[in-house]
Amino acid sequence: MADAETPDQKLNFEQNELVLCFHGPLLYEAKILKAENWGPDDSESGDTGPHYYVHYKGWKKTWDEWVPEERVVKHNEANLMRQKQLKESYSNKKKKMIKIGHKVSAEDQTRGSDISESSSSHQGDVEDRNEVEPQEDQLQKDNQERGKKRKKTNEEDDEEEEFMNRLEIKIPLPESLKVKLIDDWENVTRNNALLKLPRKYTVAEILNEYLEFKHNSIAATTTNMKSDKDDIHSEVVQGIKIYFDKTLGNILLYADERQQYVNIRKQFLDKENSEIYGAEHLLRLFVELPRLLAHTTMDQAATETLEEHLIDFLKFLQKNEDQYFAETEYERHGMPLPKIQEETEKKTCGYISKKREGNLDYVPIF
Repeated sequence: MADAETPDQKLNFEQNELVLCFHGPLLYEAKILKAENWGPDDSESGDTGPHYYVHYKGWKKTWDEWVPEERVVKHNEANLMRQKQLKESYSNKKKKMIKIGHKVSAEDQTRGSDISESSSSHQGDVEDRNEVEPQEDQLQKDNQERGKKRKKTNEEDDEEEEFMNRLEIKIPLPESLKVKLIDDWENVTRNNALLKLPRKYTVAEILNEYLEFKHNSIAATTTNMKSDKDDIHSEVVQGIKIYFDKTLGNILLYADERQQYVNIRKQFLDKENSEIYGAEHLLRLFVELPRLLAHTTMDQAATETLEEHLIDFLKFLQKNEDQYFAETEYERHGMPLPKIQEETEKKTCGYISKKREGNLDYVPIF
């Protein structure tokens, strides 16, 4: 297998990096032991692209395995929150099964909450074969024992498959918006410059203009004063606004922006975050949305519809990027940032993930 990265397939994770990895529907802490870029002849299954050999923290080495890159996420604040939410969702699912009449033992009822705790409470590798095996291992054994008494229902299989399908939420960013995202990152983290707030075009104003644009487009093609499409666009816009208002302070800020956030919130107590911040921070939300939406209860049809509308909004944002994004509105210590003449480093997919620094809470990866 090829250890080196190929020009078109970059490895977003490195050997010995601490990450979070999906095993079934839940996330677990893991360490990357090997990182390889597989070609067509490198695996019996024919899988290609970045793959990682991982060791799950607190699990026996017999559970070490090769996983594709889509099962691995960064070990950061946002994904630790996601891990907690998935655990709670799994636990709630168990409780729901009990309510509808499934016969589950008292031990099974608490196992959903014990699984993640077992992986975080252990320190180092578990070498002793006589030590308690991981909860996932025990869960599989219990399922096998119960299978001798009754057949496992197709409903459980379909439910788990549906859950895993919901994890495949993709919102690709247009190339020019990726460049905007990188420019923003460089200004804040390298040039120590912050955006002037409130922004000239706030998130709320951008969303309203998009809604008006879609309404006029629909009105031009139909005689109805109001259509179902208007309702869908309104729901999507409202959802984006809610996600932005709730996640900005916890997920979307760089470390250097936190004091500015505290100050601006004190100054504008009567405004939402979406009425203060603009397109740069809104674009950061779209990087995080696939992870935030992964634990929702939407079915496949609803997920595809949402993806379609989110991608449509990004096209609108790209079309109006010269208007919404700031080129000269970054300030360093209250003074405008001098224009940098030299060309910045190559702005391509995965660039920012290679520039992560320890003091950054938010690092966009696309």
